[in-house]
Amino acid sequence: MQLNPLSELVSDLALAAFTRSVQKLAGDDARLLLAVSGGPDSVAMLLLAHAAMPERISAATVDHQLRPEAAAEADFVADLCKALNIPHIILRPSEPITGNLQSEARAVRYALL
Repeated sequence: MQLNPLSELVSDLALAAFTRSVQKLAGDDARLLLAVSGGPDSVAMLLLAHAAMPERISAATVDHQLRPEAAAEADFVADLCKALNIPHIILRPSEPITGNLQSEARAVRYALL
């Protein structure tokens, strides 16, 4: 997977704001576990965190197994993380999600993470 240099993808302003926010929330030595779905928002967060603190991030993707394309999305994130040398894991619930899917999927995701 070929990636453009991160300097082309992340502005200095965004990088500085992200770094300040992480320092305020968690301190200078914080390690972050990023929940990355593969959508544009979470991929942008991953790229920004990698630019700001590449040695202090790990990523996880939760495949709720609710959509056929979810496995491919999780694999995309895994490939991206591998290319960026970011530790990554794909998590899958051991039991099928039932009931209110949104609410139950959120609860399962939080438990897995």
